[in-house]
Amino acid sequence: MKSNFNCYFDADGVLNLFENDKNARKNMWVPGYFENIPVRKGICEILQRINQESNVIILTKVIQRIGVTKEKSIWLKKIPQDAYSDVIYVPYNQKKSDYIFPYYPSMLVDDKEENLDDCAKKGCHGLFLSDLKVSQRYENAYEVEDIWKFYQKIKGLYEKN
Repeated sequence: MKSNFNCYFDADGVLNLFENDKNARKNMWVPGYFENIPVRKGICEILQRINQESNVIILTKVIQRIGVTKEKSIWLKKIPQDAYSDVIYVPYNQKKSDYIFPYYPSMLVDDKEENLDDCAKKGCHGLFLSDLKVSQRYENAYEVEDIWKFYQKIKGLYEKN
């Protein structure tokens, strides 16, 4: 039985290597772009481990371009179905935190501090993962195994209570 803990994951830049494309902000407007972004090495195994115990929920922003949701759905087929419990497509003009249960045991792994800030306002714990930047405000994941360690630490806080 899964625990009462939600692990939210950003897709672009966390599950995949979106930020490694120096022209990503331009290329994302090209039809088909999101279907072909490489999956981050080792991320599927971490998601599967966490999803065995807790709910892994993928939060991904959708830009205002016809076909993006379909492209991201196609891309998600690269992630095993047992690696996540749900996917939420967040309209680009909305905050990911609008889709996070407030003050429910949870964490968010994201490559944008603003998303982690909004998450923290709802009692969610944030972990920063980026190939290009380092956070001064949040714990950083330098490799995928750091996600598992952070998850174990945060989940443990709730199990003690």
